[in-house]
Amino acid sequence: MYENATVYHLKANADYVVERLLGGVRDAEFTPCSKYQELSYGFVPVKKGSYLETRKKLAVFKVKLEKKVLSPTVLRQRVIEAVEDHKDLTGERLTKLQIECLRKEIRTGLIPRAPKITTVIEVYIDTEQGCLVVNNQDTDVNKLFLQLFIQMVSSGKAGIMLENTVAA
Repeated sequence: MYENATVYHLKANADYVVERLLGGVRDAEFTPCSKYQELSYGFVPVKKGSYLETRKKLAVFKVKLEKKVLSPTVLRQRVIEAVEDHKDLTGERLTKLQIECLRKEIRTGLIPRAPKITTVIEVYIDTEQGCLVVNNQDTDVNKLFLQLFIQMVSSGKAGIMLENTVAA
């Protein structure tokens, strides 16, 4: 169904997983990053008003991820400039802890202006084969998706286990 997909074997009943998703995808609906938020992710409709489509032995849904990207070079340069400015003004060198605090402060100031990268991932569950097929091969993005997916499907202490089987 997908050219570049990552396939996970569900170590739980696939029908149970679909039931759990049916009961909760609206609770984890996507909302864009707020001013100082670096990452946001959640479910988006597959079709207008429908967050989960079931077709024969498949359940299809989509997840949207939005991440603000800060350039490490820009951040490093701003920190260097701030440290030099402090030394010029006071004649004192900052400690490692003070530099780290300054770095965090500068980072927080840069986040609202950082460009956003948005990714929409289409996913389906093959209830017959017991597989979760993610139309994405980016491991970092997949980790975020799996975090949301496991959170949605797990109840209490009983977690859903996945095994990465094949990259198609």
